[in-house]
Amino acid sequence: MDQLEKYFENLFLKKISWQLPTKAREVIVKIAPWVTLIVLIVSIPAVLVIFGIGSVATGLAAYSGVFWGGRYYLSLIVLIIELVLMAMSISGLIKRELRGWKLVYYGELVSVVYAIISAYSLGNLISSLIGAAIGLYVVFQIKSYYR
Repeated sequence: MDQLEKYFENLFLKKISWQLPTKAREVIVKIAPWVTLIVLIVSIPAVLVIFGIGSVATGLAAYSGVFWGGRYYLSLIVLIIELVLMAMSISGLIKRELRGWKLVYYGELVSVVYAIISAYSLGNLISSLIGAAIGLYVVFQIKSYYR
């Protein structure tokens, strides 16, 4: 895991010449815990609804002989893992601890792995990887603010 982190750090902080301006980094660091908290609060009811609707739909799909449940449950598990990582990161982000940053980084990695596993087309895979690269870029741009 440390080697992957060092690879991304080298890529996003040394090999890519364009870096976010200092003011932009400071703004991101200031608002990150609060944006994370808002996303978490908004996501919890959505997860509960998705779980309820998805369970019914999976049961109906199983009844009709269609295999749909595996991808649905994998998606739900990944979403819950990401939300737990987000929740655990909030206090570390507020205190600007490296632990909080690492949890956000792990959440990004989970998201990348899920994007690769669940891609249903080449276009979907490419757009997911571009989004992941942008997310990782921002995460590594603010890493120096966390100790």
